[in-house]
Amino acid sequence: MLYPFSMMQGMRLSSLFAAFCVACLVPVGAGAQPACDVDQAQQLFGQQPRPIAEVERLLAACEAAGSTDHRVYMFLGVMARDAGNREQAIAFLRKAQELAPKERNPALELGFTLEAQHPGEARKVYEQILTSDPASRPALLGLARVARSQNRLDEAHALYERLLAANPKDPEALNGMAWLALSKRNREEARAGFEHVLTIEPNNEEAKIGLSKAPDVYRYLFDASSMLVSTAQGNSAGFGARGTAGITAFDTLELGWQHFTSELQTVSFIGLSTLPSDDITVGYHRQMPLSYAFSLVYDYRGHASLPTEHWIDGSVAFYLTDWLRWFGGYRQTFGAPQYNGRLIRTGLSVTFAPSWEATGTVWNSAQAVFNNYQDLWTGVFEITYYGPRNLLLVAGVGYSPLIDNIDLHARAILPVTDRVAVQLIAAHNSINFDTRVTAGLRFTW
Repeated sequence: MLYPFSMMQGMRLSSLFAAFCVACLVPVGAGAQPACDVDQAQQLFGQQPRPIAEVERLLAACEAAGSTDHRVYMFLGVMARDAGNREQAIAFLRKAQELAPKERNPALELGFTLEAQHPGEARKVYEQILTSDPASRPALLGLARVARSQNRLDEAHALYERLLAANPKDPEALNGMAWLALSKRNREEARAGFEHVLTIEPNNEEAKIGLSKAPDVYRYLFDASSMLVSTAQGNSAGFGARGTAGITAFDTLELGWQHFTSELQTVSFIGLSTLPSDDITVGYHRQMPLSYAFSLVYDYRGHASLPTEHWIDGSVAFYLTDWLRWFGGYRQTFGAPQYNGRLIRTGLSVTFAPSWEATGTVWNSAQAVFNNYQDLWTGVFEITYYGPRNLLLVAGVGYSPLIDNIDLHARAILPVTDRVAVQLIAAHNSINFDTRVTAGLRFTW
């Protein structure tokens, strides 16, 4: 799992910039009117807390007078960014850079402002700075942050090594290395990296944030669980295990097995299915954080008195923005005529608050055993909460109008330690009184 760079680096950049504002005064542009006092605006800009209203008044006068002093638009850009108006900030900072193309501060502020939503443009700004000043520390740090946001981990690693060669105690570079370790699922290496930064700077907020994130990261996962399925036709007990292994920062392999004592026919929003005596899954998953994900899973479902089933499932997801994700999937079932069928799903996930996500999914099932491939449509809505130490809470409801089925389901992963969690799952379908309960333990390391 890849964690975005902390805003602490931006705060440090802003602090350095504020110091520059106080210490490095330059003459006002010749075209400024008497009401336009850039030097005073610069002095006030560097104060903490900043007298925003007074600075805005001075800068507005300079802008109205048509000032060609790049500082006016640089200050306006930084203040617009601080106020959350990123696009307006970019416009101001571009103008500041155009007025003073040889000045480093407008370009650095522009690059930093572009990083969040325009990383490709930020990369060009930083590369341009490094063309004329290869040792520019702020530009190297900015380029490394962009590389991380674009999942170019090897490039980011090389940039941080370059910075550490110049200063082995560079806290931003050391933090960057620790974030890379988290991205590569090396929890202990990342923890040691952040702790090392705190020996250099005991109050380093970015290192503290990194330490708080470290328990959420793992390379290996193992689930052991038991299940009870109850329908109008009877009950079936199940038990099994599932494991995943992160073979790279982005690639994961999956292997699972489950056994049921009775081969009941069940109904849910994925259609009709028969519980297998033995269920073996093998899968491959690739996830590029905040970019895309896809997976391919094969499911072998063996039966004691029925032909063997085979399921092949593929899925894909794309982040349209940092807070909006589209996903879709297709599952083909085969092995005997009564199993033949397909399942299509698509939907959107929206992050509407920190740690909270809402997901809407449409499912379409068509099976030979259901009215000769008649379409079964189902809509499902879910709310998900992601908490510390991989705490997970999910609650959802679905409805299939053709069969008048209401589906209610919930899932919880409750951490006991950094490496052990309890997993609880419950689901109920109104048709056939289909109820399923799962309880188990999850181990991560």
